[in-house]
Amino acid sequence: LTTTDLIGNAVRLLLLNPAELAKLRADPSIINAVVEEVLRYEPPVDITGRIAPGPIEVGGCPLHAGQSLNVSLRGANRDPEVFDEPHRFEGSRKHKPHVAFGGGAHICIGAPLARLEAQVALVRLFDRFPNLALAEPGATPAWRMLPFFRGMERLAVTA
Repeated sequence: LTTTDLIGNAVRLLLLNPAELAKLRADPSIINAVVEEVLRYEPPVDITGRIAPGPIEVGGCPLHAGQSLNVSLRGANRDPEVFDEPHRFEGSRKHKPHVAFGGGAHICIGAPLARLEAQVALVRLFDRFPNLALAEPGATPAWRMLPFFRGMERLAVTA
């Protein structure tokens, strides 16, 4: 599910940003950077939960040990204190660490495989279908209604 969402979100972003897609087509070796930017900009997991290990403060709010909180991964990945122009998709962006896969003890164990699958799928897809385009470029995406996840129900394209 999450890798499918990663690939779908990447296809949509690249088709919406033809200059970024042109860079990838001209130099497929940048695919790692493109996938990292997709993960930063439109991660397949939107929100995650955490339990405070002890008394801490998050964004000025005190938390007690054992208290739960929800964390917006997409929000953290768009932090203007960390990323220049955080609301702009830039496939060739100089990599800075993002939190799309969580971190520390909670980092996604499947992260390396998800990255590899997306890298291979995207290069092959755009190579196989050089005229791939959005069928409805101005349409609002049909996001699935699953809590915590960010992926589309469908993405209409033409080849």
